[in-house]
Amino acid sequence: MLKGTLMTIRLLWLVNLITGVAFYFHVVAWPISVHMYIGFAISLLMIVLALMGLGRAVGLAAGTILMAILLPVIGILQLTHIGRPDLPYIQITHVIIGIASIGIAEVLGKRLKTA
Repeated sequence: MLKGTLMTIRLLWLVNLITGVAFYFHVVAWPISVHMYIGFAISLLMIVLALMGLGRAVGLAAGTILMAILLPVIGILQLTHIGRPDLPYIQITHVIIGIASIGIAEVLGKRLKTA
């Protein structure tokens, strides 16, 4: 189950990165909800991964849950700031948290594989 969860997180993260960049540069015509639904799936899978690691790596599991919550919250926050001057800062924060979330998921996965 661990390997499947990690591979699904990786695949969905890559797809979501591509859709996010496509939305930012106005390349695609499908709704932004596609990006959001994939993001929610990633967050849920990260929480599942964190629950798997709760007994072995409590700090990493807690950090993974925090990232899984922060990522969609900051993502949705972008919708309320459209047209405001602080939108680029929120977008950059969302990208940084997205990159950090895949990193912490990978670290937790490696810790679970070796434990």
